[in-house]
Amino acid sequence: MAYKGERKWRANWLIVAFGLTFAYACVLGFVLLPATASCTDHLDASLWQKYLACRPANELGDFLSGAFAPVALLWLVAAVLIQAQELRAQREELALTRQELAASREVMKEQAEQARMQAIQAQRQADFIGEQTENLKRQAEDYYREKQDRIFDEALQALHKNVVSPLGRASFKVPTAAAGTTVGSFSDYRNMEPDKAVHQMRGELQSLSASLAHLHPNQEPVIPIASIKALPDALEKFIAMKDRLSLAHQIKFDSLGLAESHAYAKSIIDMLKEPTAEKHN
Repeated sequence: MAYKGERKWRANWLIVAFGLTFAYACVLGFVLLPATASCTDHLDASLWQKYLACRPANELGDFLSGAFAPVALLWLVAAVLIQAQELRAQREELALTRQELAASREVMKEQAEQARMQAIQAQRQADFIGEQTENLKRQAEDYYREKQDRIFDEALQALHKNVVSPLGRASFKVPTAAAGTTVGSFSDYRNMEPDKAVHQMRGELQSLSASLAHLHPNQEPVIPIASIKALPDALEKFIAMKDRLSLAHQIKFDSLGLAESHAYAKSIIDMLKEPTAEKHN
């Protein structure tokens, strides 16, 4: 800072006071005292006897007080000047300290602002990394669900070819206790699209299950049981896949009625076991 390079001249009032005292002593000894009246009867006496010893006590006291009064005043002025100089130096030191504190506050403000900006930047980077992580996570989930959707579609085609198509055009007869014999057949699933064939099968399994609920206890139904028994195991694999599918394919799963077809197929198998068990008894 600018004030650090400034060097102010300061007088050393202690040396000045010593110098003035010495000068005053020289003037007193060589100028003033010789100019005063001396003892006439002691011409060969020393300076003390010549100028001081022969004087009365009151004159000696007046002489000493007059001689040393300027010295006392000189040292009093020197003390005041030294005190003033020290106070001025203290004020300058305080001013410099205030300036340094002000500069330190400015530096601290700048550092705090830089730290705040760095924190904001770090938070932005963290948010950006978080967004990128979420995007990557969503992309991974989307890719996984798309893969599961493709597997579901391929499995649905295999189900249509290997399980549903063999059931197509199979006829059934169900003798009932009240309405006589119900005769029907499954649709020709081989000429249908897999989605339509599976949906159509659900309705026909429902009708067959309803007819078997009123089966005559003493008569045997004619049902393609071998093809129906293959349905529960095949459909359970689709039920296990549902939670891994995308939302669109989950809606497709529900619209095809795969879970209902599984329940109707198991119901048909279970109801066909009951009359057999009664006959054995």
